This record gives sequence, C-alpha cells and structure tokens, in this order.
Amino acid sequence: MKKRIKKIAIVGGGSAGWMTAALLCRQFPQIDITLIESPNVPIIGVGESTLGSINYYLGLLGLKDEDWMPYCNATYKLAIKFTDFYQKGEEFYYPFGVKDTTNTTAGINDWFVKKTQHPETHHNDFYDSFYSCMPFVYEGRIPEEPVPGFSWKNDSAYQVDATLFGQFLKDQYCLPRGVKYLERHVDGVNLDESGYIDSLSLRDDDNFEADLFVDCSGFQSLLLEKTLGVNFTSFSDILPNNWAWAGPIPFQDQERETTVVTNCTALDNGWVWNIPLINRTGNGYVFSDKFTTKEAALEEFKAHLGPRSEGVDFRLVEIRNGVHDRCWYKNCVAVGLSYGFLEPLESTGLLLIQEAIVKLCETLHNDMISKIHVDNFNYYMKNTVEHFKIFIAYHFTMSARRDTPYWRYMTEEVDMGIDTVKIVGDYAYKFLQSHELSGSIAEGGMPDIFVGMHQSPINSTQLAITNEIMSGHGKGKTGDLLDPLTQMYWDQKKRRVTNIMNRSPSHYQYLKKHIYKN
Repeated sequence: MKKRIKKIAIVGGGSAGWMTAALLCRQFPQIDITLIESPNVPIIGVGESTLGSINYYLGLLGLKDEDWMPYCNATYKLAIKFTDFYQKGEEFYYPFGVKDTTNTTAGINDWFVKKTQHPETHHNDFYDSFYSCMPFVYEGRIPEEPVPGFSWKNDSAYQVDATLFGQFLKDQYCLPRGVKYLERHVDGVNLDESGYIDSLSLRDDDNFEADLFVDCSGFQSLLLEKTLGVNFTSFSDILPNNWAWAGPIPFQDQERETTVVTNCTALDNGWVWNIPLINRTGNGYVFSDKFTTKEAALEEFKAHLGPRSEGVDFRLVEIRNGVHDRCWYKNCVAVGLSYGFLEPLESTGLLLIQEAIVKLCETLHNDMISKIHVDNFNYYMKNTVEHFKIFIAYHFTMSARRDTPYWRYMTEEVDMGIDTVKIVGDYAYKFLQSHELSGSIAEGGMPDIFVGMHQSPINSTQLAITNEIMSGHGKGKTGDLLDPLTQMYWDQKKRRVTNIMNRSPSHYQYLKKHIYKN
C-alpha cells in the first residue's frame, strides 16, 4: 500500500459485502467505510449453511444467537450428513466439535486399530466414540445442559438464510454504526499511473475515491479480475459440478423436519442439499453439465423431491469452481465469490468469506501495509482454498459408486495430483515409522470422510509389521490391541450423553423456547 488506510470502499452487498462492513466497522471505527451496491445486480443468496468457525466471527461482532437468528430464519446445525455418497443406501457424517481422544493410547488411531481387528465394526461407531453430539444428531435434539466433550459456544453451527443475514447486518448492525451506504451502479474503475485503483466512476458521473477497495461483486469479480487482470484458475478438472437448481420447499411436519443436520444426498449426476430453516427447507441440486442437461437435471431433482416439488419456483445458478491467483492485489482485496468459490458440499461459502475478512482485519492492524503483509495474506487464503478443494474432492473420488458415467468419471478419471493422493499413504507412513501406536491423524475433518468412505490408514498388514517392530521378531502381541479401558470410556460416555439427550427438547421446541419466543 502506498499510504495509510483511512478510507475503504466495499463494492457489492450481499452476505460478503455486509459481513465485511460489519467486522471492519467493529474493529476499525476510525476508518471511513462505505459500501456501494448496484440496484441492478441481483444477489445470488443460495448459501444457507455454516460451519462451527462462524462462532468466532459472530463473537468478534459481539452478537448472541437471540440477537440475529430470528431475523434470518436460522436454525442450529450439529453435523453434515452424506447419503448415498459411498454407495446407495449408506450414510455417514461430518460431526462438529473436537474429537474426544481422552483415555486413548494413540488418539483416533485406536479406533482404526479396532476396525482393522474387527472389520464388522460399523463406521458410525467412529463418530459415536469421538463426538459427543452424535446422540443429538440422530434424534434431532438440542441440549439444555452441559454435554461432556462438546462446547455449545464453539462447536455448534447454523443453517441460515444468507440473504436475510446480509440484510440484518446492513440494517441492524452496519448502518447504526456509521457505515455509509450508496445504492449506485459502478460504471467504471479508474487506475492511477502505477495501476492502483484511484476511484470508481458511479452512475451520474460521480467519482468515488478510497485508499483500499474491497471487491464483493460476486462471480463477475469487477475489480480483481476485470479491472486488475488477476488470473482465475478453474478447478473444473477436480470439481466438475458447475450448475445448481435451487428452490424452497414448505414443511409437511415442521418439528420432525427441523433437523440439526444439513443432509447431502448423492444422485446420478451430482448431489442434493436439504437445509431446514425455521420457515421452510432450502433445497438444491448441484450437478455437472458434462453428464446431463439442465432440463434433465431439473427433472431428476423433481423426481427426488417427489410431489413436494409441484408449484416450486426453481431457479438456475451457475457455479464457478476455482480461485484467483491472488486475493489481495495492489489496493484491492477480493472477498467471497469475487476471489473464488468451491461447490457448496462442505458449506465453505460463508467460511471463506469470514476467513478473508478476519485475515484482512489482522493485517490492517499494521500501521503501514507492506508487501510482506500482502504476501502473507495471499499465502493464507490460497492454502485455505487448496485444503478445502482436496477435502471436498475426496467426497467423490473415494466413492464405491460406478453406476453412472458421472460417478465413473469422479472415481476413475479425476486426477488430484501426487500432493493430494499421497495423503492416505502419509498417514500409513507415520503410523509405521512411529514403531508404536501414537501420533493421531487428526487432520481436521479428513478422517471423518475417510471413515465414511471405508478408507483406513491402517490395515492388517501394517498392524502386523508395527506389532513386530514393537515387540521384537516373532514376539508380537496377539489378541485385541485396543486398551479395554479405552472401550470402557467410550461406552460410558455414550451412555452418559444419551441420558442427557433423552432429557433434551427437540430442535424445534428448543428454538421456540429460546430463539423464536413470539
């Protein structure tokens, strides 16, 4: 940056624009912040699901659940459920919270040893053993008392109408705190002699100057790509889903359908999301037009929904999987779709927005922004996107399905590169090289997907080798290698948490009592 930042212009509204404005005005009340939103550009507003990390963003804003949830038809979310991804008729979970490895010898590796020695062990036993939220996930309830191994403040997430969330932040948070708002169309962007953005040409011949410009203009990437020419790298070779049909569905049984999970169901050419809000469910079919037409995909989607699809006004949304080479270039920072996007399977849309905003705030606390600060920001954002790209791809590439051309392509032809496919091998290598059962492979949610996809970093051959190394040639230990105290702890915790769940209200009842009180 050429000078100290005293004035920021945010181009574009929606959840990205207003989430940016909200945290900036909270963290930097001394900075002049203006959001410029075109009245002619519609908001995409499909994203309706979050991950647990949204809590620290809300905490930075000083917001409590009862402050904002009623404005956004929000509900709680304790896990993501994946149906028919590995094979038809089977489901697995990505639960929220920290894996409880209390009383384990080698963290989650203990369970993989158990599974290796007892192959009949169901994969849900992994989630039941390490996540205290699972009884609530299965029964659709919310605790009103502390649950061992689960932090309600940090681990729960939300299902939310993203459009209403942006509107709430605008009306109830940003404008009352001094953020300026211009409902004007940006007709042009003016650069100075160094290629930095000097000003925006607004309709009616006004020019708007600022020190830093935040691009929240969506997929068009008005500032970062169209004006500054930052290259966009597509992920379509790994994540080929490029369209979504979306439409709201009314409840038939509101209390039963207000679940605490976002359900993702694999179909022939992609997957369907089902997200329960307080007033309806959000539904969408994410698919690839390499394997079906838009019209055929809509019919497939309607067939999945059944009679409830009648009369629904479905809209078609284009998806641009990929990321720009830089998130911050010269005096422009892109937030949200203008920087990049990953298909919504793991609810990363709002996550990537908040990560960029928080990292921006951390950077702006420096008195003068140097190249090293910008490089660090770009490195962090690129790594975050790359991690989630790999994470999402594994949901498809490890599937056992081969029943359609789409699934055969995803499982037999997608090339994730040597740096990604070696992850399973790295886990096994670490396990073998330790010469003992230690060093948990707690790589975020990756093991949860591996378990659901029937993948294990440990197998009977590796277990035998490790056992021999530990005990000396010919003196390996026989019988169960899992410490009985570990299994006892798992069983006791399940009983304890199940008892709490049995005393807890349904998700819908909890919302009516604590959030939607009128």
